[in-house]
Amino acid sequence: MHTDKQTQIYFFVAIFLAVLGLNLAMLLPFVGAVVIALTLATIFGPVYKRINNFLNNKESLASFVTVLLVLLIIVIPIAFLGTLVVKESSIVYLIFKDGSGETYVNNLNRIINSKLQLISPDVSFNVKLAFEKIMDFFVRNLTGVFSGISGAIFSLFLSLMALYYLLKDGGKFKKVITSLSPLNDEDDDEIFNKLSKTVSSVVKGSLLVALVQGVLSGLGFLFFGIPNPAIWGAIAIISALIPVVGTALVLLPAIVYLFSIGSAGAAFGLLLWGVVIVGGIDNFLRPKLFERGINIHPFFILISVLGGLEFFGAIGFLLGPLLLSLLFSLLDIYKKEFKSDVEQVS
Repeated sequence: MHTDKQTQIYFFVAIFLAVLGLNLAMLLPFVGAVVIALTLATIFGPVYKRINNFLNNKESLASFVTVLLVLLIIVIPIAFLGTLVVKESSIVYLIFKDGSGETYVNNLNRIINSKLQLISPDVSFNVKLAFEKIMDFFVRNLTGVFSGISGAIFSLFLSLMALYYLLKDGGKFKKVITSLSPLNDEDDDEIFNKLSKTVSSVVKGSLLVALVQGVLSGLGFLFFGIPNPAIWGAIAIISALIPVVGTALVLLPAIVYLFSIGSAGAAFGLLLWGVVIVGGIDNFLRPKLFERGINIHPFFILISVLGGLEFFGAIGFLLGPLLLSLLFSLLDIYKKEFKSDVEQVS
């Protein structure tokens, strides 16, 4: 009888793992949409609760209103900016590939290398090659998102639908996951709370600040006459995540370029814009958006974004930091709950 029971358990586990694997393979194409929905649900959860209280606990209506706000505040502006970035990145990429941007490249290359020669005669920097690499990265990771209109619309619809149900029934989903988890309920709650705080802090305190700085940098490029401001603004979003350097990595070459073509007034204007407006936003927003007690070094956030983009494509901009957040949340749980037990066993 014992053998029969054991055989039944093995058989059940085999069937369960096979069915689970098939379901995961089936759902894999929609992971991006679900990740976006989970992120938005975490960020807009407090907004949903306020709307729900205002509407006297009409959960369906509150979820619908919150989804509409997300559509108006987040989705439409990002879709518009994303389309501009993809269009401009393709144009700039071709300019550097076919040589029609030689004047721009040569001016910048001459100025940068003349400064480097003062440091060491053996030091040089190939501006054209660097720009080609940057453009290749952006075209490769972003174009696919906006090139298929029907696919993008379907993914957007799926994300908003998932967001609606996560806001409305998130508590029920959480109870189901908790009931299936082998961990103590307190540990499950700790994981959920820590993950929610970490995700909110990383997404709002780093990604949102970087997004705002990138948009402001792009506006500065537009105002002061830098060609293709949308693509350079998008590059500024990534550079804003780099510790110490930040958006200066993009703003300084732009300022040098304006000086090289004789636009000293525009160069000074862009310099002031970068220091006061773009830099000021970082000092103002980041302390307000970062959760207390959440300690993730900016360098880890940067490599999670770059690694996510390289591994998952455009959705990696969110998925990379989310996976990092989950790792740090689990490490905190391990240190608090299990480290002493593991040390006793060993």
